[in-house]
Amino acid sequence: MHKDSIVVLEAGYLLEKIDNEITVYHPSLTTSIYLNETGALIWELCDGKRSIREIIDILMAAYPESRESIQAGVVEIITSLVDKDIARLRQRNEPFPC
Repeated sequence: MHKDSIVVLEAGYLLEKIDNEITVYHPSLTTSIYLNETGALIWELCDGKRSIREIIDILMAAYPESRESIQAGVVEIITSLVDKDIARLRQRNEPFPC
């Protein structure tokens, strides 16, 4: 996974937010995923414009005491989203999908 890739969330997924955690699901597909507070924050940063590296940098600046685990956590969560076809990665020079 290249850290300069942009994370693009697929359309049609709904969120159920309880406290600071979310469950992401698609009403017509059998795809769902539970995200704890950290995962929910990463989800919110996946706006289709930020790269994985930018998401890591934002979280490291906000939580300097957790710098050691942030990079691995971000990569793990984004990998899970991509593996479940909830998100996809695109290169910065690719046109933004309509």
